[in-house]
Amino acid sequence: MGTFYSCKPESEVFDPNPSNALAFSADTFFFDTVFTTQKTVTLRLRVYNPNDKAINIKSVYVNGVEGTYPFTFHVNGRFGPTKVNDVRLEGKDSAYVLMSAKFDPKNQDFPFIITDDLVFEVEGRSEKQLINIRAYGQDAYYYQNTSLACNTVWKKDRPIIIMDTVSVPPGCTLTVESGTRVYGYNAAFLIVRGTLLSKGGKMGDSVTFQGTRRESYYQDVPGQWGGILIMDGSTGNRISYTTVKNSYRGIQVGEVGPLATGLDNAELIIDHSYIQNIVDYGILGLKSAILAVSNQIADCGQSAFYGAQGGVYELWHNTVGQSGNNNFQRDVPQVVFSQYFDDGNTGTRYLANLFVKSVNNIISGSETEEIGFTESNAKARFDTLFYYNILKSTQSPYFKNGISNKGNMKIQTNYRFKNSFQYNFRPDSSTFAQPYNAGIPLDTVTSNFGDSFLKTLLKEDIAGNPRPVSPGVKPDDGAYQRP
Repeated sequence: MGTFYSCKPESEVFDPNPSNALAFSADTFFFDTVFTTQKTVTLRLRVYNPNDKAINIKSVYVNGVEGTYPFTFHVNGRFGPTKVNDVRLEGKDSAYVLMSAKFDPKNQDFPFIITDDLVFEVEGRSEKQLINIRAYGQDAYYYQNTSLACNTVWKKDRPIIIMDTVSVPPGCTLTVESGTRVYGYNAAFLIVRGTLLSKGGKMGDSVTFQGTRRESYYQDVPGQWGGILIMDGSTGNRISYTTVKNSYRGIQVGEVGPLATGLDNAELIIDHSYIQNIVDYGILGLKSAILAVSNQIADCGQSAFYGAQGGVYELWHNTVGQSGNNNFQRDVPQVVFSQYFDDGNTGTRYLANLFVKSVNNIISGSETEEIGFTESNAKARFDTLFYYNILKSTQSPYFKNGISNKGNMKIQTNYRFKNSFQYNFRPDSSTFAQPYNAGIPLDTVTSNFGDSFLKTLLKEDIAGNPRPVSPGVKPDDGAYQRP
């Protein structure tokens, strides 16, 4: 009869007195701005057994903050926050610890800090090992699937969280005060049937619309929430010193189809604002009236600005570009204007008069052609004026002076912005001096939205620096003026 021997590999042999302590992939779980009542994203940390033999983690637990447990964890299929006992790790092996949090409201305007520790006790070692847990909490105002009361004001005292679609009723106004932060959840939209006044201020006191995910990984990720929809009949809208980012659509003005009886075309004035990281259109106009002054629009999966089904569109001193943070495969130019819009659902083509004025803009991008027009149709007017723009384009008509075109320039080869990855699209003076003093003087500007009003908007750039409007003085092209 033969003799059989059975032995375990050394890594599976239990060591009652391990010489080496546990090792970790990080020393802290950090949660950035957790909105109360909402469960956080799950963070991950890896715990290593650096010993040759297996060890037993006698217990893993969260200490608890004043007897409460806002932090919970998961390790090897078992859940905390109270003790999880006897977690075995073989020699040179590792396991993941997953951590999340949910805070109760504190009914205060200022952010608060919550700290705790995740404790590890290894059998055979007397000292405990701690992983710090640190989180910034913030009470917020929550809105879910609701129609706002007339003359609602959103203030900066607490963040505004749109959990689901929120609408501004006809005849009512939503005012968003300077410094207010608005966060959209998943597919939440802000739908405006009345009037939106986003009244951002300068010097870090702007209004921000973005997704609810605050982790650094999501900083430049598009599609985290729906966007802002301004519907037919919505007039008097003004968005100033405001950032709209990380949404499916930036701002839509107007609706596809014929104008409903008794309604006006949708209107928007947007100035000194940033729109970036958008799945499809930064600004989409549909038979609407839009004045855009001193804005920066970047990283849109379709067009940065699309004016369709006719409308009145004026673009003055805007900068359009790409940061390189998102690898969009666009099949349309950055800026497009069309007399019509084809409704794919009904097969109907809606047609209307188109009036476009583009003055002193910089339109750049990764494609060879970044300006697009659909063919004009004799049944509708097709009026355009392009003056002193810097364009990424191959279309020679824009670069021949005439009634509709004057002073336009093709963007130079190898142009550079200051730091496009950080969304600073100020021209780099060492490599991209082309925009300097390239614009048409602004002392005789004319606009469908009011000459004196437009001139007031043009007097400073997106960063708050003065822009010359004196007779004969040429400003810099784009949203930025040299200080």
